[in-house]
Amino acid sequence: MDKMKVLLVDDDIVLGNIATLALQQAGYEVHFQTSLYGIVEVLHELNPHIIVLDVEIGDKDGMATAPDLLAEAPDTPILFISSHTDADYVVKSMQLGAVGYLKKPFDVKELIAYVGRFASLGNDSPKDFMAIGEFKLLHEGTVLLKDEVEIKRLTPFEYKLLCLLAKNRDKVVTREAIEAELWGSNAVGSSEYSLNNYIIRLRKLLALDERIAIIALPKVGYKLVLG
Repeated sequence: MDKMKVLLVDDDIVLGNIATLALQQAGYEVHFQTSLYGIVEVLHELNPHIIVLDVEIGDKDGMATAPDLLAEAPDTPILFISSHTDADYVVKSMQLGAVGYLKKPFDVKELIAYVGRFASLGNDSPKDFMAIGEFKLLHEGTVLLKDEVEIKRLTPFEYKLLCLLAKNRDKVVTREAIEAELWGSNAVGSSEYSLNNYIIRLRKLLALDERIAIIALPKVGYKLVLG
């Protein structure tokens, strides 16, 4: 059975190493990092069951980063840890959707208890939707939502194309890979005009979130980016 994964972000190296060791001994797989650098990419690669996030990480604000993390992985619980004991921080963490706020210094037993309580709410079962910026793409019915409002019920080709680009976010997907996904064994000789049309349709839909773009690399392929 695969271990549950914890993404721990804290610039306190000593505390982070202690927490990492304790969580590992409790049976968790832990990725510990001391900065927010590349955090979204790490989130996608690790697919953690819970994020343990310090409020202040160097000169960066963990709370300010939380909405971006939740936009990428809305079902992944976030547990804040901090030396700030002011009630305003606790209230703000709850408003951001965190599952808890653990005040430093804390006993690692408390941390393990929080992780054990909330990690099971994470990624054990397949999601019935894909988060793409401000959108949700429902796998059942291939419906694209924004703010829980239906934008469009995608055609099979639109759905396949959007899924492929979103799963490979920030990576170039070649035209050959796209054509094989959309048309399978009939990819050879498929119309370049048809693919361009599907890209145009998706761009119009995704324009509702200004951070999203589908970039064309002439004669190579496309990539979906989220700025």
